[in-house]
Amino acid sequence: MQENTSYVELRHINKHFGDFQASKDINFAIPKGRLVALLGPSGSGKTTILRMIAGLENPDSGEILIDGKVVNNIPGSERGIGFVFQNYALFRYMTVYDNIAFGLRVKKASKEEIDQRVRELLKLINCEGLEKRYPSQLSGGQRQRVAFARALAPNPQLLLLDEPFAAIDAKVRLELRTWLREMITQLHITSIFVTHDQDEAIEVADDIIVTNQGRVEQDGTPQELYSNPATPFVARFLGNSIPVKNYHEFQFFGAEGPDTEAILRPEFISVYKKGENVQFKKSAEEGVVQDIIFRGSSLEIRVLLHGNLLSAIRSINDPPVEIGETVDVFIHRLFIIDGDKITLADNQSLKRESVII
Repeated sequence: MQENTSYVELRHINKHFGDFQASKDINFAIPKGRLVALLGPSGSGKTTILRMIAGLENPDSGEILIDGKVVNNIPGSERGIGFVFQNYALFRYMTVYDNIAFGLRVKKASKEEIDQRVRELLKLINCEGLEKRYPSQLSGGQRQRVAFARALAPNPQLLLLDEPFAAIDAKVRLELRTWLREMITQLHITSIFVTHDQDEAIEVADDIIVTNQGRVEQDGTPQELYSNPATPFVARFLGNSIPVKNYHEFQFFGAEGPDTEAILRPEFISVYKKGENVQFKKSAEEGVVQDIIFRGSSLEIRVLLHGNLLSAIRSINDPPVEIGETVDVFIHRLFIIDGDKITLADNQSLKRESVII
């Protein structure tokens, strides 16, 4: 992410809670108008970072800059921030209209300004006609949209969202992901959301900051992080990654060192039915299907190869395979981890064979 055009920047941020260090020398910069995901497992420090940007926690050391200004000593209410909480935090005894209008009334906006802004936001969140309802009369998705609108009402320059889809059922969550991305693009408001769901981060965010044990492991676009992980943690964390220690037993892959291991993902592996007219047949190995999981538009095939249970994706239009069936398995590539170093190794047969892909 480009530092010279940054709207939010953290420089050498450290934060302790008693003896526990929640943030360890955090450094990153977010350009204006970007939608950024703070992604990591539980306890990795992502929510602490969000709360420090919001002014709900104070760092022990380091600087937080918003629009070029250090805000460490500026109260959160004066930082121009909208905050959306995981559990909506709507006022139960206020109508939808009054919930959205709350921040504007605190700012002493005129009645006409409030009415115009609330109706504009009701249209934006597709909740027109619901202004007289109370939170208890709304669905989970509607409540979250109203929470977005309430945060946006005072025209903040920065929107922070703490696991905004966690309390919503799966189908509505998918719809809201698309809606949020479209809304942020339309408003061009710099936004940071916390999530532990990598699918959510990859689908929604322009950029992802991966956190682990209080540190930033890597930041960049979803494609950069997925295709070029900078650390072993990122390689293991992103994708349906499977660690393999005896990867040198796979054909056309040599061992890179005594203490190395490999990481395989489903897209690195192809599974073929015996007799299927396929590429790479001469370089494939025999494996046995252990499980088949229906994924809707595809099948996840779990196959045993050299004592490792690997996962591959197969189209539902391909000839069907069955549990217990012997199949041909071709491994295109794998990540090799050697200490803190990570490299992508291709199947060496690809260099020797003339293959049309």
